[in-house]
Amino acid sequence: MAEQAKSYERVLTYLEDALRTGELSLGQALPPERDLAEQLGISRNSVREAVRLLEHMGFVISSQGSGNFISCNIQRNLKDSFELLMLLQRIDYHQLADLRTGLELQAALLAAERITDVQAEELIALVREMASCSSERAAHLDKQLHDTIASISGNELIIQIHRALSSTIDQFITDMRRRILLNFQTGGQLQYAHEQIVDALARRDKLQLTLAINHHFNVVNEGMERTL
Repeated sequence: MAEQAKSYERVLTYLEDALRTGELSLGQALPPERDLAEQLGISRNSVREAVRLLEHMGFVISSQGSGNFISCNIQRNLKDSFELLMLLQRIDYHQLADLRTGLELQAALLAAERITDVQAEELIALVREMASCSSERAAHLDKQLHDTIASISGNELIIQIHRALSSTIDQFITDMRRRILLNFQTGGQLQYAHEQIVDALARRDKLQLTLAINHHFNVVNEGMERTL
């Protein structure tokens, strides 16, 4: 086990150095496993295991018959980390919800600086549909709304963490949204919060946007308390 860890560290150090010097870049193929083994002084099996670990972490993608390529799928890495932390009972839904609240507020504030008129109109149309569709469809559009705002933020790290969080608690969030939307009072509050978020984005009003985001997550968190 110690030897495998040392071999992995050699492969990781090689990867870091190659990226730092420009020898390798995103999307570029790693040298063949045999060449890496000779260069690093480790066995081909050790290289293969190290590459598999890096692939699982989202930093390498393997294509059968073509080789191994530099990747940057941090969403996968974060998703696995969140799930393991939950299984180890080091974090829970409340902590994830707190993180998501702060993350989505920052995403929305960045989106307010970058949103185009076309994107604003698309979000307006989306929340209008949410007001008149089924609860199942509304839950889908709810997720789409937040995904779109994260995307408009233009911050890749926010986008990736947002997706990882969403993937980790997706079923829980979906069930929670459905319960909130089926309740006339809370469903109306959530719809109103969405409308206020989109209106503030369209007007680039950060103060109103902050209030709307906080109201939205107050409704969601109250629903979570009833669901857990």
